[in-house]
Amino acid sequence: MSWIKNLCETYDACKDVVGISGENQASMLLPLGHRLTEPDVFVHLDDKGAFMRAEQPKVSKEDKILICIPCTDESEARSSTSAIDFPHPLFDQIKYLSTQKYRDNLKAWLDYLEIQEEHRLAHQATRAVYRYSLNDSLIKDIGSCELPVKDTWFVAYCVNLTDSLEYKLWRMPELWKAWLDYFLTTDIAKRNTQDICYISANNSTYTVKHPKSINRFSGNAKLISGNDDKNYTFRGRFNKPYEAVTVSYEASQKAHQALRWLISKPSSYRRDTQAIVCWAIDPAPDIPNFYDSSVGIYNVIKETDADKLIHAENAIYVDYAHAIKKALSGYKSSRTLDKHERRVALMSVDAATNGRMSVTYYRELSENEYEERIKQWHNTCKWYQLFGGDSEGVTGSNLFIGAPSLARIELAVLGKPRKQNDEAYNKIVKNLREQLLHCIFDGERIPLSLVLAASNRASNPISLQNSGAKNEHDCWRDWEYVLATACALVKKYYFDYKKEEFEVKLEIERRDRDYLYGRLLAVGDRIESLARYVQGKSEIDPRPTNAVRYMTAFSQHPFRTWNMLFTRQLNPYIQQLNGAGWLLSQIGDIKELFEQGAYESDVPLDGRYLLGFFAQRQWFIEDAIIKKERKKNDTEE
Repeated sequence: MSWIKNLCETYDACKDVVGISGENQASMLLPLGHRLTEPDVFVHLDDKGAFMRAEQPKVSKEDKILICIPCTDESEARSSTSAIDFPHPLFDQIKYLSTQKYRDNLKAWLDYLEIQEEHRLAHQATRAVYRYSLNDSLIKDIGSCELPVKDTWFVAYCVNLTDSLEYKLWRMPELWKAWLDYFLTTDIAKRNTQDICYISANNSTYTVKHPKSINRFSGNAKLISGNDDKNYTFRGRFNKPYEAVTVSYEASQKAHQALRWLISKPSSYRRDTQAIVCWAIDPAPDIPNFYDSSVGIYNVIKETDADKLIHAENAIYVDYAHAIKKALSGYKSSRTLDKHERRVALMSVDAATNGRMSVTYYRELSENEYEERIKQWHNTCKWYQLFGGDSEGVTGSNLFIGAPSLARIELAVLGKPRKQNDEAYNKIVKNLREQLLHCIFDGERIPLSLVLAASNRASNPISLQNSGAKNEHDCWRDWEYVLATACALVKKYYFDYKKEEFEVKLEIERRDRDYLYGRLLAVGDRIESLARYVQGKSEIDPRPTNAVRYMTAFSQHPFRTWNMLFTRQLNPYIQQLNGAGWLLSQIGDIKELFEQGAYESDVPLDGRYLLGFFAQRQWFIEDAIIKKERKKNDTEE
């Protein structure tokens, strides 16, 4: 139960931001006793309760407005069988607002506020709504505004109060506090359900009805539920749900409101019904996102204008994995005067069914541990990566040296979904994310299945060609992403299992057969692409070279495929380059590094050939840049 306790502590630590939001309250830390809902119609009243007008929210289907409404634990957990008996205190659907039960509840709240001087403004607002409800004219009034009335429409009241500039009742802090004071004093405190709370260890009023809709993408799924007494919930061990566990109303509210808030933040890592949140248990819960690439984390940490300028002026190939180490060290040292270290919690939740949500992963770390494990991941899983193209928010075509983001790893291992809402794909993506959580934070070795899947996909570039790309740069962008990510995973695999380090830069003395064959393939690719350039083709040619086209066959039968490429496919291009003496000498130098009999072997290659291919190809690119600069300087002189 430590996750609930930590969420309660987080809510208490962040109580100063409760209720702070913009027009849309979807990402707001809610007050206790409140929930989010989507309004269908706004009904405007004057301070006497007279109807003024009704209007619908002006939003698109993709940009829905959510508002904060007061509720009881019973009204929030109501089901279709007995829902009519549990209306919300103030805002609700039309069919609930027309019941006597709603009016009686509102009258009881109004009587309480009337004798509480500190709730004078809330009393004026609820009095106007109550007076209007006595008319029983809601459907008629909404219809008079030429709106198609439905009894399932959710109504939110706006009241023009003389003593307040805020007329939207769901945005009034005075009303939030007034409801919570009333509910805790008159309902919760008088319930005959007192016991030890498993979270706070205090003798408190417990509840068996806990909040739902913690994750908007999981519908009404609940984390704590005991309403199924006929099938499998109790299994004969307990007679009543509270015999299994007792959680006080306030502890339940704090934990669920904090988790709902964390999931709604942009830093939450969501996929379908799965949400992964990571936060520090203190008043400043935000920490570096673990799922970003190295440059994504580095840019989040370095926020000043000066740092942004430095980043913009950085040359390509900057080692962002090394920069991560420095940035996180600085991130830590900025709080060296703190009396204690922050605790960091990492939690994954998913909806097993429409009504049930489960905690699928939970770890609690010190801040030092969290940072060290992120640094370890980014230092051991680094390779050349392309900027942009996923959630990092970085654009451009330059490279950086660092770890790929989890989104890039998903692309490399699983490819793209077949359709927009591919349930089978979403399921395996969620499993992959949890595997990666174990690798990053539990120190588990990268699964071989992930490395093989990424290597196989990188070895099949034709399947990743975007023939419908608008420009030549994007034609092979997906393959470049997958290739770079596969190299990072292969490098990580050899570090985890064999404690072998592969340099990101080209290792000209490495004698691994797989690595050397990858270098040969890169030379073949260079010969053809250079010959095309000499012919006057664009520097970026969307057509694949023969080396790229035959990459799949090359990975399975390197000796046979290389001989075919060199003697048949590359020969015309060698002639166009007047013998390509320098590149042929590169081939000769590489072949001399093979161990005896290794070159003639035709057994399949493993992922190391991708490292050799990428490193050799990158070496050619860097060499061309150096020569171009040298030529430019000579011309100027």
